[in-house]
Amino acid sequence: QVEVSAMTTPENDLARRAAENPKSLSQAEYDIWYCTSYVGSIAYQIEEVMHNAAAHPVRQIAESEGKILDKTQLLMLLITVLSLLSSSLGVSNLISANIMERSREIGLLKALGATNLAVVLSVLAEIFIAGILGGILGYVVGIGFAQLIGENVFGSGIAVNPYVIPIIAVLMSLVLIIGSVPAIRMLLSLQPAEVLYGR
Repeated sequence: QVEVSAMTTPENDLARRAAENPKSLSQAEYDIWYCTSYVGSIAYQIEEVMHNAAAHPVRQIAESEGKILDKTQLLMLLITVLSLLSSSLGVSNLISANIMERSREIGLLKALGATNLAVVLSVLAEIFIAGILGGILGYVVGIGFAQLIGENVFGSGIAVNPYVIPIIAVLMSLVLIIGSVPAIRMLLSLQPAEVLYGR
């Protein structure tokens, strides 16, 4: 009897389906399962290499790790949604405060003939430039902290998935747009005469 210890990937739906019958997987699913360090795939490969051997994985530990991972992912999703909502509120407050501070400037632009669309586009351009710079800075700092945690906790760096970048860009745009709506409504309601006379 030989005991094999390895750092494994918590089991998910793919690993559970493969444990029942690896032949039921498509070729792409099989390749992913075979090349990922699931308990089942490691046991399968041990049996491939060591003929007439039977590998019996300790599934209780693997299943408990999978349940913890599922709960962690759900918690992270909830935190992400709450973070996006709070970010939208923060953006809205900051933009509204900025518009109030610049109300005379905006009123003067309107008095000189600037259309509402031109003023809105000008403000949105400033918002998006600030958002892009903040997003890039946040991404770099986030990756840095992730690598630091990965090195200290797991002893290795964390791979950066390039597909995350467009998702971040879309989420950032949504936060900026949602957060800008109340401020833009305030901007459109500004009357040049009232603002310039300090009312």
